[in-house]
Formats: sequence, structure tokens, C-alpha cells
Amino acid sequence: MKKKNIIRVIASALCSALFISSFAACGNVGGSSEQENENNSSTQELAVVEGEYLYRNGVSGYTIVLRDEANFYEELAASELAQNLANATGSSIAVAKESTTKAKTRVISLGHTDLWDSQVGKALSSSDIIDSGYYIETVGNNVFISCPDYTSSSGVLYGVYDFLKDAIDYEFYAADEIHIEKKKNIPLYDYTGYIVNPAFQIRSLVHAEMRDDSLSNMRYRMIYPTESYGFVNWGHGQTSKYVKRTAPCTCGEPGCEGKTYYQHHPDWFSTENSQLCYTGGEVLERVTAERFIDYFKQFPDATYFMFGQEDVIGHCDCDRCKQAMVDYGANQGGLQVAFMNNVIEIANDWLEKNQPGRKVFYVVYAYYGTRMAPVVKTESGEIKPYSDRVVPHDDLLVFYTPIETNYAYQLESGINADIYNDLYGWGKIADGQILMYLYDINFHAYLINFHNFNTVQGMYEECKELGVISITSQSASTYVTGFREMRSYVESWLMWDLNLSYTDLVQKFMKAYYKDAAEYMYEFYEIMRDRYTYYHTLVNPGAGGIYGDVQTVNLWSQAVVAQMDEQFDAALASIEKYKTSDPALHEKLESRIMKERLMPLYLKLTLLTSYYSAEELAEFKATFKYYVNYFRLSDVMEGHPLGDLVK
Repeated sequence: MKKKNIIRVIASALCSALFISSFAACGNVGGSSEQENENNSSTQELAVVEGEYLYRNGVSGYTIVLRDEANFYEELAASELAQNLANATGSSIAVAKESTTKAKTRVISLGHTDLWDSQVGKALSSSDIIDSGYYIETVGNNVFISCPDYTSSSGVLYGVYDFLKDAIDYEFYAADEIHIEKKKNIPLYDYTGYIVNPAFQIRSLVHAEMRDDSLSNMRYRMIYPTESYGFVNWGHGQTSKYVKRTAPCTCGEPGCEGKTYYQHHPDWFSTENSQLCYTGGEVLERVTAERFIDYFKQFPDATYFMFGQEDVIGHCDCDRCKQAMVDYGANQGGLQVAFMNNVIEIANDWLEKNQPGRKVFYVVYAYYGTRMAPVVKTESGEIKPYSDRVVPHDDLLVFYTPIETNYAYQLESGINADIYNDLYGWGKIADGQILMYLYDINFHAYLINFHNFNTVQGMYEECKELGVISITSQSASTYVTGFREMRSYVESWLMWDLNLSYTDLVQKFMKAYYKDAAEYMYEFYEIMRDRYTYYHTLVNPGAGGIYGDVQTVNLWSQAVVAQMDEQFDAALASIEKYKTSDPALHEKLESRIMKERLMPLYLKLTLLTSYYSAEELAEFKATFKYYVNYFRLSDVMEGHPLGDLVK
């Protein structure tokens, strides 16, 4: 077997370069030896099998093989592999189910096929490979990509994307910007048993763009938390989806017939009637478990069932809850865990008897009123659970949602000390069971870039260290500007591999997405970062949250906006040559640039009107209105339409 020196970087090879330089082509399939099951950025040699080619002179003798009962992810993996290889080489590759092909050699096997059993013969387990992870190995002249049977098989899809990176330098930047290298000859790579695990096993960008584009969502290796992905009741719903106060009572206790839950059991609800009372007792626990069982039946393939508190602060303050916090709960977060532990025992007992072998997870928020971990610090400084009852059941996941976070600073900084300490406390009693909810938008300023540029990677790293297994990053529920495509690319890669560099990812994206205008768009990005650093350091340190005051001339002066304009003018000038040589490319690049120029246009039309003439403002407004409609932007802030700005 002859080896060529092909350098590979686990999960994604990113080559940092100045914009005046080209980015080198590097491989990206992740993992190392079988013994390693975490992404890391050490480089390794990827050998080729001597004399074997996936494609030779533009023709492939290989077949992509799926098991007969292939699931959605495996089917998509085969489609993505075949389509991209065809786009790169100009020639198709065969795709077949096992029962319809006799191929046993020159096969790319996706998923747990019979051929996997006969040629690889490994039993993949959760001790090595988490959900979203995968295993890849070359055996003779066959390549196998698979993952444990208990997983969704999304790892097979992600393994294909990494395989494509090696084969044709595949890179997904955005729906309309996918890079592949055109080539006629593709060698067969010798994958000697690589395990690849992402940094976080659940990764989610809750953006309007991801909600409306499921294919891009999967190409970013994201999971949008809906039923189709196996997530049921994601979000709020304890008293709106499980035990609704106005719903007919089903407790079966004497006197319940013809009454609602609230009429028969007013003590099951908080004094404001918005949240459940977690000390409502065994009957409430049974009724809640029965509602979970209803959802188990309704969604037989789902894995995650959320029991999210309502989006208000009014938790129960009855005497029973107050005493329970003293006796065993510590706080509302502890009472919620104790309540759910009992519910899970009932629901799991039903699963064991009626759907044996099925594994589900239950999810609760640690949010308004429940964010504090139910822990105590001993005299020696050790963090311990307040009582055994507040230690989450092994099947209970805690969705930590610190809405008060200041994104101008890392979690461990003094300004976020309470956030960090509570997360640390949850990590001590629920290590490996924590989901993290972060934000990527200022809900009071949709058209102004949110400044988490300096902290995203550090926050992810802190979360990983504290036992977090999932990252959710929420933006607006409507379309917004603010480098949305760049954020999706950069954040999705960091959720996959924390050894990558935020800055390198930004630069790589801009080079591919803005092309000739990249250096000017990057300079606009740097102007914003510098200005935010000044503002958050010297003027208003508390303005880094999702409702922070960032719409002010103290931050965006006319001189700063003029600097931005210089970069946008230069960016547009740099693509002028394409007007005649490639009109379609010119139109694409111009629209991408103008989408980001909406921010300074918005600032001129709101904060800085006194600096411009009526004619200038009319021109600004006409341009603003055109591109707002072009990109389907509707709101200036959460729940507030653009109004006069587009009239």
C-alpha cells in the first residue's frame, strides 16, 4: 500500500490566510485512531490505496450501497455523496440497496449494512461514538461509514460530508455558495478506523433561515428541534401542552367528571395560574406521566420530550412549595427536578412494559425562576446537591437558559458570575446532561449586528468544560440581517469542532462568500468589533445582553458610519468588473454586500438624520426599502414592524 502525504485536520481543515492570499486546499475528515473519540486539531497523514481510484479519467467503478431499510439520513447521505461527486467529475456514480446489487467490492457502504457485518464486523457503541458521531474505515477497496444502531444515523450523513471534503474539497458556506473542486481523478483513501465525535452531540441554530431551509440546516450539521428531528414539544408547554388548566380533568379521582384541571385541582397551579406547582402530589405526577405516554404513542420514533415551563416568571409560592424548598428542594429548580424524577419513573415503567428497548430523554428548562442549581457549598468548598431528590434522573436533561447573559464578556467573567456559577452547580449534579441555550440577536435591535463575535468560541469552550452536551443558538423568528450566513457557517463549525478558530472561520467564509469584496467586508466587521469593544469597555459594560442599549450615537457616531460607508463603497467597486464579464455573479455579490449595508443605512435613517440633506435621506430610504423587501425583512425589533421606514 503506497502512502501519499495528504495532510488532514480532524473535522475540518481550515487554513488561516490573509485575504490577499488564496486559501490552501486541505482535507477535513475528522478523527484519529479508534482509541480517540474526541475531535482534535492534530494533523495526520491520510494515505491512499495504491492503484485504486474512486474516479479514474472521470469514470467511477464504485457503487454507493445502502441497507434495504435505510432511514432518512442514510438516504440523504447517499444522495449528497452521489450528487456532489457527479458535480465535481461530470460523471454519475451508482447508488443501490443491498438486495438489488451483487457488488461486494468497490463499494461505499453507508450505515449498518450486511457488508459492514461481514467485512468490518465491529459493534459500535455509545462508549465510543455519541449521537451525530461516526466511524469510517477502508477495508480492501471498500469504504464503510456507519454509526451505532441506537443513533439517528445523522453521523452517516456527516461522515459523507467529511469524505467529500477529502475527495473534492467540498465546503458548504451557504445555500447559494457551495465549493467543490472539479477533477477527473479521485484516489481511494485509506481510512484506518477513524472515530469522529462532534464537540456537542446536539447542535441547533434556531434562526428563521434554518427553520425555512431544512436542507441547509442539515448541511450545516444542525438539528432543528421539531418532531421531524425527534424533538417533541420543544419550548414552553407545562401548562399549555401537558396539564392545561382549562382542559377536562383526567385524574380519575372522585368528583373530577365535567370539571377542568383547575376547577378540580386549583392547587396544581401557581398562584398566578401560569406555572405548575411542583409539589402538587402523586396524582399530578401520574397525570403528567400519562400525558408523556400519550406523546410516546403519538411520536413513536421521537427521542426527546420537553416539559418546558411557561415563558413567565410566576412560579408557585404556596406554603407547600416553600416548605419543600426547605426540606429537600432548595429552590424552584430543585422542586422541578424532584417532580420530574417521579414522573420519569412512572413513564419509564410504561415504556419498559409496552415499548421495550425504546430510549427517550426528558427535558426541562433551567430558566426564569428555575435557573439556580439546587446545590450547597460545604465548609470545605465542595459543591453538593441540596438533597438526593434534586439529582436529575439519568434520563432527565436540563436545558440551561440564562437569558440575562452579557455576550460582550465570557461566562467566567465577573459580569456573568451568577450565570457561570449556576451552570457550574448544575454541572456538579448533572454532568453530561446539560443543554445550553444561547442567543445570537439583540431583540431590541434586529438591524444592528449583535456583538458576540469575541465571545462565541470562549463560551462554547466553557460550556464543554462544564459538562454541556448541546448548544442552541437562537436568533430572531423573522428574517434579519447582521452577517446571518457567516454566523451560521462559523457557529455550526465551532459546535462541531472547538479546535477550530473563530477568526479563521470568519476569514475563510468571507473569502468564499464575498470573493473580491472580502477584505472590505472584513474591515467593516472589524470596525464594528472595535467600536463595540470601546463601548462595552468604557461607556456601557452592561449593554451586551439581548436587550442591551446599542441603538445610540454614543456607539454609532456619524464618523463611524462614514468609515463603514467607505468599506461598502470599496466592496462594490471591487466587483464592478463582473457587471459585463459575469452579470449573474455581480448581482449575487452586490446583493450580499447590500444586505449588510442595511445596518449603516438604518443608522442614518434613525440616529443620524441631522447629518444628511432631505435628498440624501430620500435616497437612503429608497435603497433601504428596496433591499428590505428583497430580503423579506419585516421587523425592526421583536414584535415591531419596520413601519415608517418602509412607507
